[in-house]
Amino acid sequence: MGKLLQGCIPVIGLNVCLPVFSWKMNFSMSVPASDDGGVSRHLIACADIICKYGRCVLVDGKPTCDCQLGYIGDTCNETINDALALPLTLGVLAVIIGFISLIFGMAFFRRRQKARKRKQAAEEALLRNAAHL
Repeated sequence: MGKLLQGCIPVIGLNVCLPVFSWKMNFSMSVPASDDGGVSRHLIACADIICKYGRCVLVDGKPTCDCQLGYIGDTCNETINDALALPLTLGVLAVIIGFISLIFGMAFFRRRQKARKRKQAAEEALLRNAAHL
């Protein structure tokens, strides 16, 4: 999987060490050392799960990604903005369509109003001309 042991971070006040592993996907993970100095159960359980923007934790014995603020998903690879993208796009599109419909509606009614005024003016002119005869 491309894991390279880079070293160990000593825990102050305890006689244990937290190994740090680095994956090719440019993230790191700290895991607790086991009491006997061997490989931790946490490390074995989290070996197959890659949390892109988070860290692997055990929840009820199962590896799960604990995502950083602003990230979601099984592997913390989606931003919250990604989840909002479709509803936000549809909302903006609805506002634009509503605005365009309003403009066309106003233009249609204004045109009808002008046509009605022209027709009324023509009828009045016809009545005036008929009255003069």
